[in-house]
Amino acid sequence: MTRNAMPLVDCHFHLFDAGTGMPAARYRPAYSARIEDWQSLLAPLGDLYGVVVQTSFLGTDNAALLAALRARPGRLRGVAVVDPSVTDGQLAAMQAAGVRGIRLNFFGDPEWRRIGTAPWRTLFERIALLGWHVELHTANGQGAALLSELDASLGDCGAPVVLDHFGRPGEQGVRDPVFAVAERTLQRRQVWVKFSAPYRLPPGTDWRSLAMAWRRVVGQDRLLLGSDWPWTNHESSARAGECAALFQWPCEPTGGEGAGDGGFAESLRWRNATVLYGFGL
Repeated sequence: MTRNAMPLVDCHFHLFDAGTGMPAARYRPAYSARIEDWQSLLAPLGDLYGVVVQTSFLGTDNAALLAALRARPGRLRGVAVVDPSVTDGQLAAMQAAGVRGIRLNFFGDPEWRRIGTAPWRTLFERIALLGWHVELHTANGQGAALLSELDASLGDCGAPVVLDHFGRPGEQGVRDPVFAVAERTLQRRQVWVKFSAPYRLPPGTDWRSLAMAWRRVVGQDRLLLGSDWPWTNHESSARAGECAALFQWPCEPTGGEGAGDGGFAESLRWRNATVLYGFGL
């Protein structure tokens, strides 16, 4: 199978209309992120599938995400943002549309410890019954503390955890404590890691080294690729090339330990995503 014919699941991109956002949003793009533009960017790299992740500035208004999933049920899955007030009926409707997880975006959020309260613990139990996962986004260097707290809050419910953007280690790189915390968390639940948005890491970070470190910690069957398109608050003409390099890296013989191996490339490009998100591939 050629690279372009191989399935490719972009496990992290966003959709929104220009100027939309909740009142407290710290960033609100003046442009629209349309599904057609995402397809134009990535379709040349493979037989394209995707996971729409609710962007932070839309809060718990998942309407655009759900509309996209319902329009392309075979090609898209979703990760929504909800809070404990979400009803069972709303969760069921999201499940039917293709939502397979919830996202906790704690970047710059001083109230993140709320996840340890009873309402949030109950929410985690509810989403675990649906077979969903919890996706965690933090600032660089905060992943260890927040992952530890999330694991404790999840308790015995068994929901997997997905770490956004290489787990967002800080200046310590592969020596960041998030790797050790993830290894301990694996004793109680699955831990997945998205290789996405290297430009969000500390300047000078070698994302390939991070990728190989995560492969050793969680295993190659728990790794995912994501474009982070349209690179909100990091928009640049350089992003498209960086994105292509990230997606092509597993197929390159010079990509590092294990890269260039057909099994590794298939795991990252589509097999792992099929398991986590339930694509019919």
